[in-house]
Amino acid sequence: MTTVDYSTIPYDENERNAFQFQQRRHQEWTENYELYRNKVIVNRLTQRQAVNIPLTKETIRTILANVDEFPAIEFEELGNDKDKEIAKNELWKNEVVEDKLEIKDIVDKKQELLYGITWRKLNIRNRRFESEVKEPFDMLVDRYVDPTDLETARYIIEMGIYQSIDDLESNPLISEEALNKVKTYYATAQGVVKAEQVTQQILDKNQRLSEMGVPDVFAPMLGTTMVEIKAHYVKIWDDKDQEDHIHVVLRSVGGIQGPDGVGNGSEVLTGKPLMDILNVDFYPFVKWSDDPERNDVYPDGVADTCRVPNQVLNVWFSQLVENRTLRNFGMHFFDSTANENWLPGAWTPEAWGFYPLPGKPADILQSIEIPDLSESLDEMQFIKNMVGSATAATSVKTGDVNKNKVTLGEIELVTQAANERITGITKFYMLAQKEFGDKWSKIMMANSDKLDEVILYKKSYKGNFFKKKMKPSDWKSDAGYSCRVVSSAEREQESIKTVQKLQAVAAQFPGNMAMQQIYQKKLLDFGGLTPDEQNEVLGFEKQKQQAGQQMSSLPPGGMPAGMPAMPGGMPAPARAPAPNPPPQVQQPVLTPAPA
Repeated sequence: MTTVDYSTIPYDENERNAFQFQQRRHQEWTENYELYRNKVIVNRLTQRQAVNIPLTKETIRTILANVDEFPAIEFEELGNDKDKEIAKNELWKNEVVEDKLEIKDIVDKKQELLYGITWRKLNIRNRRFESEVKEPFDMLVDRYVDPTDLETARYIIEMGIYQSIDDLESNPLISEEALNKVKTYYATAQGVVKAEQVTQQILDKNQRLSEMGVPDVFAPMLGTTMVEIKAHYVKIWDDKDQEDHIHVVLRSVGGIQGPDGVGNGSEVLTGKPLMDILNVDFYPFVKWSDDPERNDVYPDGVADTCRVPNQVLNVWFSQLVENRTLRNFGMHFFDSTANENWLPGAWTPEAWGFYPLPGKPADILQSIEIPDLSESLDEMQFIKNMVGSATAATSVKTGDVNKNKVTLGEIELVTQAANERITGITKFYMLAQKEFGDKWSKIMMANSDKLDEVILYKKSYKGNFFKKKMKPSDWKSDAGYSCRVVSSAEREQESIKTVQKLQAVAAQFPGNMAMQQIYQKKLLDFGGLTPDEQNEVLGFEKQKQQAGQQMSSLPPGGMPAGMPAMPGGMPAPARAPAPNPPPQVQQPVLTPAPA
């Protein structure tokens, strides 16, 4: 591969263009997140009370409850090696547990509903695979990328990476010369200010991640100088093979960020082709959206649909709360000219209380009129229904339905329509999950020599555990693997359809033992029995069939001589006589079998 001069890459220009293209969404993303977290900004005109109607949270949690299933990923070995295929699928099951993929899957879906886009990063670290859910704020992408194909991007910039000086010194890939410049910069007064800013950025980031549900956020240690690093994934043309290849360049943010949010005074710490790092030449990221756009890589999310209606509801509800509070104060105007020596004070309410006034009460006092805004509750309900229709998070889905006003058929129709619309989100998620599985498989195959052995435990149908050390050679395949993603609901529906079809086919072939065995095996698969359990059931069924064939081969008179009698000394039952036997045929006399 051609030697690259990484100092000639226009990092600042790439970052500035990508940042400005993303910046237009920052305010909307922040408002979506604050509404979801029940955080409102109080002002003197509209939002005078710190109240929030959890419309955004209710909508997202409702949709998330319908798409929270972690789908099953299955790998098929393209060389028809079933042993490697079994090992590969067992390795993936272990990866789901070790990398906490089910928890990260929920966080990933929640981010997509909040921001309209979400990112996951794949990597090999400490001789094992790991994935990370990236905040959309931390990912910049070429603005001219095809939103349907991430590989068309000329560059991707990963931000939000913070490491200490000690960590950088222990990294053999970091340039010593560049690291010395960074250390010199952070020793200056300007560097001290920057270090404090970076520490605050880490705290802010950790707060967002903690509220998003990530359990193990990184907290900087006191007294440690933290350096902000940005990873640039850049496609660079190679004259030797006449192709583009992805290179990874790590830059430290040495200067203070300008008004556009882009750092300056950075140092290139290291740069290498991605092929030399992960042995692959595709972006180790997966992004997806449920409402993709052709010209915009940052589409709207479900929270964007809820944002403005939620803000309107908050304003109306704030006014309703404030007016109710003011009405409860019981404030009055009074005639200050009625008596110059009289100044009303606050009265303590009491039973059968009498309160003197210097004149006719109706002429002296007048209640301050504060309008009742309870009629706005109908409009508020209308807005909630409108948002529910737009996002498929209807009142039936949230469990809030007036059973006195709707019929069971209407509830079923609304539920079916909402399910069909929510399934649209699952479609795009399934495609992203397949891409994740494909990239995971290729990264694992390309870095098998960097991975440790995996110890797996398998439980038999008898309840015994078996231990096996799985080496990379057990699942590494020259032919490769194909990835298939199915949900449990889809798998169950397909199994039901298959069983119904086989039932109809088996009815057309009565007495066909081969057809019956296929039908029985499909039924056991549908029942979720393990292969060992299936073999035990089918083996017992085969013994029954053999016993039935032996009984059918007995002579009409009974059991042959020498065959033991039934338990208890009782004679074995004879076969039933043939229907309408000829009169000239004499039936044999039944005799007990010898004991």
